[in-house]
Amino acid sequence: MLFGYYGYDNLGDELLCEESIRLLKEARLDRIYLLLKRDKVKDFSQPQIVPIDRFNPFKILMAIAKSDVIVCGGGGILQDQTSVKSLLYYASIVLTSLMFRKPVLLLANSLGPLKHKLSKCVVRFLLSKKNVFFIARDEVSYRYARIVGAKNASLGTDLAIGAIERLPNCEKQKKISLCLKSELKLDIVIETAKLYGFETILVPLSPQDRPACEKMARKYGLSISNESMKEILRSSLVVSQRFHGCLLACLVGSPFVSLNSSKSRRFFERYFPKYEGFCAKEDPTQIALAIAKLSNSRLESSRMIEDFKKMRDDVIALLKTLTKRKRG
Repeated sequence: MLFGYYGYDNLGDELLCEESIRLLKEARLDRIYLLLKRDKVKDFSQPQIVPIDRFNPFKILMAIAKSDVIVCGGGGILQDQTSVKSLLYYASIVLTSLMFRKPVLLLANSLGPLKHKLSKCVVRFLLSKKNVFFIARDEVSYRYARIVGAKNASLGTDLAIGAIERLPNCEKQKKISLCLKSELKLDIVIETAKLYGFETILVPLSPQDRPACEKMARKYGLSISNESMKEILRSSLVVSQRFHGCLLACLVGSPFVSLNSSKSRRFFERYFPKYEGFCAKEDPTQIALAIAKLSNSRLESSRMIEDFKKMRDDVIALLKTLTKRKRG
């Protein structure tokens, strides 16, 4: 059974879902029970995949009972910044799986932020179980897992890197993609972009981002792209409040400006320790300065891709071991 924040049309999470499915198929798993948002279950069609309503307890229990291994594919689900309720939902799936004596693989996940004592206790308890295998997306999450006594923790990378093999070939244009989920003052950002010869376009990566993008489009006379993936791939620079906007830009060599995202800083500092594209505050002047510094730069993603390939091989080997052990 595969679970995550799937079925909400968030570009990053849909990439994680696709890569998780691909990896599980490479491990030669015959059937994958996939937890999805209810309104996506009926229309989902893919060989070997059985879609299930992620809020149907009976069907989830049946899927766990029929599965050899339970996999959480990518993302930052073990955090309470969104809500404690969200963390407890995912934790309940892991706990139920353990009650059924099923191995659980937390695949390329990040941990935190964990602000509440309850959240910290829950995560510590889950990671301490010998049947939970945690592959961290970033070094901070890996170190935290080791500190709290994780029985099976290793360092991986982000699953979406695997998409590099299937990304469409888009010719670069003198554009800056603004992947924003909340409103910002863009006057100085747009002026700086023009100064360096860039066109500016708004690129929502989730339906949740669209209302803020529509307001900024009207205010500043900007266009909104309906092809998020292609727009990022053909842009020469990306400014993003979302982690996977930065990652996609990096995979095709484009610099990015990450806005107020601890997830991005934690992940990318491993590969670019002196990178100048992190803005701790969503200050338009800081963003403009970062654009000026990065306008002629290019990023190299080969080390990230190597780390992904190693993680993929290790995960396939682990899955084969877990499923063979379970069936045995």
